[in-house]
Amino acid sequence: MKPLAFLHRGPSPLYDRLLAEVTRRRLPLFPYPVPMERALPALEALGPLGLAGAVLAEAIPPPPRVALEAEAQLAGEVDFLYPALGGLRGQRAEGVALERFLRGHFAGARALLLGRLSPSLAPFFRPLERLAYLAPSPAEGAAFLARLPGRARGPVLLRAEEALALAPQVDLVVVAGRVAEGLLQPYHALLALVPLEPALLGQVHAAHDREALWALQVEVILEALA
Repeated sequence: MKPLAFLHRGPSPLYDRLLAEVTRRRLPLFPYPVPMERALPALEALGPLGLAGAVLAEAIPPPPRVALEAEAQLAGEVDFLYPALGGLRGQRAEGVALERFLRGHFAGARALLLGRLSPSLAPFFRPLERLAYLAPSPAEGAAFLARLPGRARGPVLLRAEEALALAPQVDLVVVAGRVAEGLLQPYHALLALVPLEPALLGQVHAAHDREALWALQVEVILEALA
């Protein structure tokens, strides 16, 4: 049984999901949590230490001498490292999970993003037809959308009133921040990346939370270790 380190700064539902799935599948892996500050300096020694890999609760810039999967190159960050032929490989597993989810449920959808997300996740919105962004600032919004394919770049919105006006034109609302009153409509689908009140979830015809992405993220990790 090989140890699989989980680097964190506090309790994480992703670790619980990972542990449960490893147990359910009876895989020869032993996930265990390690404080991120203590483990980061030892990442390059994954192979010599006999670890199956390291899952990071937070993405980081790629450590030196790590070969990046194509998705990690797009993201510019990694959240999963594992030994492979010739050294370490890095992946942005959360991004791959997001793209799989969107491709499976909302390919070609028009979407509105509310709130702040890591810019490294921007490229993984590419299954969408168009993404508008109610951004914290013009610069942040433009920088995020610039990482999408040109056809998918919608407008940067700065006021709740602009989002309310655009809402009738979108199919999917991705929530990573505050939701303006009256924005959600029965024809919307919702992807909530932050906890929301149950009353908000009941205002749309379909609601998905982080659990769906965590399940796919664990799938991405275990596929690489198979």
